[in-house]
Amino acid sequence: MTFNISVSLAKMLILLTLLLCFTGSLFSYNNFIDGHRIEINLEGMQDTEVYLAYHFGNRQYLRDTAYVNSEGYALFKGKETLPPGMYIIVLEDHSNFEVIVDQGEQDFTIYADPADLSGTARFEGSESNRKFYAYLRFFSEKNSLRRLLEQELRSDEAGPQRQAEIRAELERLDSEVRAEQDRIIENSPGALLSKILLAQRDADLPEPPLDEYGQADTDRMYMEYKERFFDNIDFSDPSLLYTPVYHSRLRIFFNNVLIQHPDSLIREADRIIDKARANREVIRYTVWFITNNAESSQVMGMDKLFVHMVDNYYLTDEVDWVEEERLERLREMVEDIRPLTMGNTAPEFTITGREGESISLHEIDAEYLILYFWDSECAFCREAMPLVREASERLAGQGVRVFAVNTENDRLRWQRALEEYPSAWIHANDTEILDTYNIYAIPKIFILDSEKRIIAKDIGAENIEDFLRQHIASGR
Repeated sequence: MTFNISVSLAKMLILLTLLLCFTGSLFSYNNFIDGHRIEINLEGMQDTEVYLAYHFGNRQYLRDTAYVNSEGYALFKGKETLPPGMYIIVLEDHSNFEVIVDQGEQDFTIYADPADLSGTARFEGSESNRKFYAYLRFFSEKNSLRRLLEQELRSDEAGPQRQAEIRAELERLDSEVRAEQDRIIENSPGALLSKILLAQRDADLPEPPLDEYGQADTDRMYMEYKERFFDNIDFSDPSLLYTPVYHSRLRIFFNNVLIQHPDSLIREADRIIDKARANREVIRYTVWFITNNAESSQVMGMDKLFVHMVDNYYLTDEVDWVEEERLERLREMVEDIRPLTMGNTAPEFTITGREGESISLHEIDAEYLILYFWDSECAFCREAMPLVREASERLAGQGVRVFAVNTENDRLRWQRALEEYPSAWIHANDTEILDTYNIYAIPKIFILDSEKRIIAKDIGAENIEDFLRQHIASGR
């Protein structure tokens, strides 16, 4: 949980393209109630401005500005009720502190000394923030003790007996923090603070089952952990969108918990989206997150998940918050990407070889074909070529071949450059192939199996050998 966030005003004003389509509508949340009024008294400050920002996912956005008068008094107010969530009071020097705005507690006063905002903040009219800051101070005290103990544990002076004592003390500190969280959750089960504390926790899992050898069955443990990862998230409540917590859980789940294979992620994406259907705003954010995470992923093959999300959510009635122009761009994008997703047969092409002969991709006989797009004037290609050559030579006995497709217009320059390239490779030159294979930068490398199905794409030359050895060993 992030308690002290450094927020720049520029960062607050950044809006992600698809988020922009629906964040504005969220501020109509229960706008029929009495509005909001947040008074701030800042000791020693005068004639300046303060800002009210809000969390949305992993971003922060500017909500309002207030003037601090000569007595250190500022006021944020409006006729609409703010969406419950964690908000940020930001001073002009960018120092800041967080407050909870909960349903039914939107008229309160904050007193604080700018020299120690978090340490001195006190509240009138907000029981949620009194509990929040009491917990923050409790947590800070325990965390300071933890750091000292961990520092001692890492030192050379702590012998075996003292190390055991330190570990016991660390466990006791963890138990105390957990007990305090339990107390808050039990006493205020519907409060946003309780939901935040609970949502950060993993589900309480049963004792690990044993396998046939009497050992802990790690596969079943993993499946149970994965299935119950979101047990403590209330998908029907959009208030967690206005904290960093829900975004963090999604990020950890899709990037760290799940096996990074597109088919596995597609199954889990659909399962989590089914849960998120409990609330309109939650499903919006969930669909956006998974789509954006897939599109920006550096993991090979995640474009398959991206295509799945666009096909099954954006281009169906599921999504109704994105304008038609953006949907049309998404439609065009996936039609370009779709033929090149992993598992699909690589698009066929016939191009001219070094002797003027026609070479058909699908007619090349190879157990594994490294499809290598390059240009003689590309510095990165010159760095990649020796790595591709070494990998292909070491794996030649496994039926690995290289099809090197040059993409430049000058065939004479290409022919001269071939003097430095292995003659055992299949060489050809073509410029029109760039569009077919979505080539915007080179080198670009695909690996195809004997049926010309794509088993790897956009793979680094340094990773070719390891990938193929693992793939061959797995018997796929």
